[in-house]
Amino acid sequence: CFVCTCPVVAGASARRCLRRMDQYTKEVVELLQDVEKAAFVPPSQPEKVEAVVSKMTALYKRANDLQEADGYDGSPSAVMGPRVCMLTLARLQRCLLAYLRCRMERIEQVRWDLAGAMDDASKAHLSRHELSYSERFNELLAEFQMAYDLDLTRDYQPPEDLYVRVNVLQDIGQFIGPESGQPLELKRGDHTLLRRGDIEHLIRQGLLEHSR
Repeated sequence: CFVCTCPVVAGASARRCLRRMDQYTKEVVELLQDVEKAAFVPPSQPEKVEAVVSKMTALYKRANDLQEADGYDGSPSAVMGPRVCMLTLARLQRCLLAYLRCRMERIEQVRWDLAGAMDDASKAHLSRHELSYSERFNELLAEFQMAYDLDLTRDYQPPEDLYVRVNVLQDIGQFIGPESGQPLELKRGDHTLLRRGDIEHLIRQGLLEHSR
């Protein structure tokens, strides 16, 4: 802890300690900056997460040690050291939780945006725990939709028309329209009018685009 050299922190000593707080928040700030800049999520960095957790543990232990030290009398000047430690710990905790929650929300959003499985390039950025979370999230959503015969990923935006004209950007081949139940076949370069519910998921995956 940055109060190791000042068991009783007060006045100018407290200000010096607060200025040194940056060394304790360096990793978690970098994590937040990385996730803010990423289009999806940056590659998992477990070593930085572990470093933040280790600092939180050390801060908690140091706060206890200061309160148990000989001469600790609970006076305003004496409690300053433990207080700074615990306030720094709380800040690290909030920042780390914000980082993890942001990654979870983006993982969930991919399922809604693509209306399908995440691609391998995106999966490569996830930790093993996040991969497990993504798989379970997909399973729960699929189970709910099957139980109530719903497709919650369709019509992500309220549709203006039941049919939409699209350009086919990649060969898709044959498939059964999930709304119409009719067999469909789409090849690259096709321009066609289809039921929105049959191809909405393909538009989100970037395989089709609205024809202007």
